[in-house]
Parts: sequence; structure tokens; C-alpha cells
Amino acid sequence: MYIKKKGGKPVKKGKLSTLAAVVLIIIGIGGKQYMDKKAIEKDYQQGIGLIQKYVSNYLVENYEGIEKIEWQGVGVEWRNAKGYGPSLLGNYVNTRVNIFVSEDKYFSVRFTLTDETDYDNNLKKYVKASSLNSENIDFSIKSDLENATYDLKQSEKESFTKLEKSIFGSDNAKIIYNLEIYELNY
Repeated sequence: MYIKKKGGKPVKKGKLSTLAAVVLIIIGIGGKQYMDKKAIEKDYQQGIGLIQKYVSNYLVENYEGIEKIEWQGVGVEWRNAKGYGPSLLGNYVNTRVNIFVSEDKYFSVRFTLTDETDYDNNLKKYVKASSLNSENIDFSIKSDLENATYDLKQSEKESFTKLEKSIFGSDNAKIIYNLEIYELNY
């Protein structure tokens, strides 16, 4: 269909529809990228949730002297470059837990998604890796506690001495899970 301009050449009405179609395609591509990112974030939350539950249960059942276990969310370093696509290394995803031995005394331990879980393509979800085990958790607790208390005065270190591996556990420990996604910044 043509529309005649006053004293000019006819203009196609199709140009407006072409422009509208191009705008819709651009919005569709942007929407797909957004939805893909949200699906990836959901997978990350599922995998980190697995780590948080396993580690929390292990700590409560095997360590005495824990007052609170507070998870710090899901940290993601997006390694995908806009011009080049996804990184061969993938995104870096971790979670950190603060283990409180008193109301204001704690130390932190970090767990990474790729070290503690494997993605099962058949199940389409993350599963616990063999590296997420009691020996590795014990090692992380010991080394991160030593690092956190290294520069403290002896009097400050004493509040951490009540944390010990024990069959009695810490049944009264408060656990705060957190699966909120945040971007890692260095």
C-alpha cells in the first residue's frame, strides 16, 4: 500500500512495519539473553545450596562451640565478554561462610562451585563432588581458623579455642542460608 505525499513520491507503509519488526527482534534477543542469565543463576544457586546444606550439616554434627553459621550468598565473576562470547574457563562461582564462636568472633571459609560440585548433564543439575568430604572440610576449617587468628593476641585467640571437633556437635547453632547472587569485584 502506498501513501502519497503532498506533491511528492509515494511512500511504502511497509517501512514502518519493517522498523517495528527490527525493534521487536532486538527486544527479543535482549530478552533471551536476560532469561539465559537467569537460568544460569538458578543453576548456580542450586549448586551452592547443595554445598551450604552439606557443610552446615557437617559442622553442626561434628564441631562443638559453634554459635552461628552464616552464609554470604553466591558470588559470581562473569567471565563472558560481550564481543567474544563465553570464556573457555567459565564463570567463577563461590560462597563464603562465617563461622561464629561467639556473638562477634568469627572466621570465614570459602567454597567454590567447581571444586565442590560437578554438573550432571543427565540430571541437569549440580551434584556433590567427591572432594566435598569430611577430610577436606576439616582441613579448610583448621587452615582458615589458623589464618584468621594468626595475628591476634593470645587473649583474643582464646574465644576460638572452644571450637573443636567433637561427637557432641553444636545442636543449638543458628544457621542462616543465603543464595542471593552478587557480582564478585576485585
